[in-house]
Amino acid sequence: MIVKNLFVKIKNDPVLLKLVRFFHENPGCIDSAENIAKWIGEEFKMVKKKLDFLVKKRILVKDKTYLAEAYSYTQDKELMEKIA
Repeated sequence: MIVKNLFVKIKNDPVLLKLVRFFHENPGCIDSAENIAKWIGEEFKMVKKKLDFLVKKRILVKDKTYLAEAYSYTQDKELMEKIA
């Protein structure tokens, strides 16, 4: 039920939906919030907030270095199949 509620939330939020579609279509992408915002045509602060939400839900992974943060798609095959 939790997964279903999450997918309903994503479907009803245009920015979340754009982000999930972006990563589903580009599963090898690893990029910064700033660049992802440019790719999907949305405002940086909103994209950063939504990216971090998707990280908490384990749809995305956030890698940190001392210089930057980068986001990538989950490698959880079961979750990827549910998203498809």
